[in-house]
This record gives sequence, C-alpha cells and structure tokens, in this order.
Amino acid sequence: MKPRSLRHRLEKISKLLVSIQKHTPEVHCLLHEDKGEYGHVVIDFAGSGMSRSKMNALGKDLEVKGYTFTEKKNPWLGHITYTGRDREKPTVLFTLPIVKDRLAITEQAVEKAYTFAD
Repeated sequence: MKPRSLRHRLEKISKLLVSIQKHTPEVHCLLHEDKGEYGHVVIDFAGSGMSRSKMNALGKDLEVKGYTFTEKKNPWLGHITYTGRDREKPTVLFTLPIVKDRLAITEQAVEKAYTFAD
C-alpha cells in the first residue's frame, strides 16, 4: 500500500478509536486493517465489565457521526453483533454476549436495521 493511502486509512481508524476510548476505555478492540475498504474495528464487550449503557452511548455518538447500524443475533455462537457502516469510514463491529443456544444452529440469523437512539 502506498504511504499516502495507508496514512489516510490510519487517520480514519484513529478518529474512530478516539470515540471508542471516550465512551468505553476498558473495552477490548481488534483491528482488521485488510477487511473492507477502510478496515474493520471489532469491539468485544464480553468479559470487559462494560455496561450496556456505555455501549449505547458509543453507538449514539457514532450514529451522530454518520454511522448506520444493523443487528444480527447469533444464538448458536452466543453473541449479538451490531455492525456500523459509513461510506467513508472504517466499519465498526460491536459484539455482545448472550446465552448460547446450540439448538438454534439451523435457524437463519437475520440482519436488521438498528438504532441506539431508542
């Protein structure tokens, strides 16, 4: 990757990380810079001691900045994934643990629009 392209990608990821640190400084983050056009930032709320209210505050802040979210429940894996997308920014994924249901493996996980403003 050319230095200019890499710098722009890292600047966009850095701006996203500032918002994440502001609302949820103790959460575990993982960066997949090769996924998508601007990379993916995965935020794992499992075992981090983070509350749902902090995740909602982060989601609201990102929605104000242009992100739109979808929700996908994966009971067989034991988590819900909230995926935030914006055309010009890195994709952000929140993973939140739920009770595992190994019998639900045959069910199709439906992705639906979600907003944190509620």
